[in-house]
Amino acid sequence: MEVEKGNSVHKLIFFIITIPLIYLTIALILVFIPFERHIQESGLDFTVIDKGTFSTETAEERNYITRDSTQLFYRYIEGRADVTIILLHGSGSEGRYLIPLAAKLNSSSDVTVVIPDLRGHGRSQGGFPGDVHYLGQLEHDLEDLLSHLKLSSQSSTFLIGGHSSGGGLVVKYGGNSLSQFDGAILLAPYLGYQAPTVRPNSGGWVQVAKFRYAGLAMLNGIGITYLNNQPVLFFNRPVGVTDELQVDSYRLNESFSPQTYGSDLSKYKKPILLLVGEEDEAFYPQVYKNVMLKNAPHAELHILEKTKHLNLTSSDRTAALIVKWLEK
Repeated sequence: MEVEKGNSVHKLIFFIITIPLIYLTIALILVFIPFERHIQESGLDFTVIDKGTFSTETAEERNYITRDSTQLFYRYIEGRADVTIILLHGSGSEGRYLIPLAAKLNSSSDVTVVIPDLRGHGRSQGGFPGDVHYLGQLEHDLEDLLSHLKLSSQSSTFLIGGHSSGGGLVVKYGGNSLSQFDGAILLAPYLGYQAPTVRPNSGGWVQVAKFRYAGLAMLNGIGITYLNNQPVLFFNRPVGVTDELQVDSYRLNESFSPQTYGSDLSKYKKPILLLVGEEDEAFYPQVYKNVMLKNAPHAELHILEKTKHLNLTSSDRTAALIVKWLEK
């Protein structure tokens, strides 16, 4: 009997040691499986972007200091109304393309508009393009930006809006009980890879290193975050449209994306406006209806005719609908 008991103990110890090693080995193999880059012909229509409207002369350039003593960049258009709107850009981009929308909102409603370059992007890249220092840092940066603005602003109402992945960050942050924003503007928001609104590979805009992503998720599941700087998203820009920001790391993408979009939306009881183009290449426009009805029935939703993913923010109809929503 003692021999059998001893064998059972040895087997138990063997499994206790072996199973975690097998798990860790599988995770590391997935992370380091060679990744082959494929440039897809289909993707977002960049021809709808009018770069001539990206003039920065209408916006003042400013900086703020975050809790980790990093200086981040934002553009500022001042208004006299009692409302400040922070607009967040999408992944693989920076804030300049939101200037036309910000200028229209400012001229129509006299609101103050703030357009930050999120950490890892544009003029807030520092030495870490496409990366942050830890999971959730973008939310901390938003809190720090809001605190910074409240020190000098006369506004009592602060709204937050975002396009694409920027909209996803709004949803993610809005579901946080610490959110201090009074309303949310979602422009074709990315709700996470599991959301039914997302087309495969976001309509060809991104290529995902799926094995690497799965391996990193496994490692994070047991508290190993050392490899979270590994790139997992690769952006598909057409020939002639180049940018040094070509990838997103695991921790940046996870910081952008809602992991539980339904829960995040249902927690946010303040006013929500969601706009999406009828011809959006990255997401399924009609599916947003069911998603919002189920999780945020108080939201106001509009699907804009003859509008794609990249010209949603520059559409006069988008600005008009936001102005009308603000008046309510």
